[in-house]
Amino acid sequence: MERKIIFIGDKTTIEFFSAFNIETFFANSVKDVELILEKIDLSEVICIFITEEVFDQDKFMKFINTKKMVVIPSLKSRERKGIRIIDELIKKATGMKGE
Repeated sequence: MERKIIFIGDKTTIEFFSAFNIETFFANSVKDVELILEKIDLSEVICIFITEEVFDQDKFMKFINTKKMVVIPSLKSRERKGIRIIDELIKKATGMKGE
């Protein structure tokens, strides 16, 4: 079984990774991501990198918790969702309280 890394997000941000023979899936919405995740065999996936515009914390947090997904900023991002999620996970892991 071939283990793979996947990138999901807007075309401008992730098409670069296809040059390295990494599987890329273009998505413009959370619904697009849901359809992509239904079609891929997650047992073959090492990690999914997803741009923050198409990441939904309520729907995809299970992938973060199982270390299957990493939220990354896109080229046009200003939301900082990825930073906030990592910050929350560090606080949970260290027992720190939120401010």
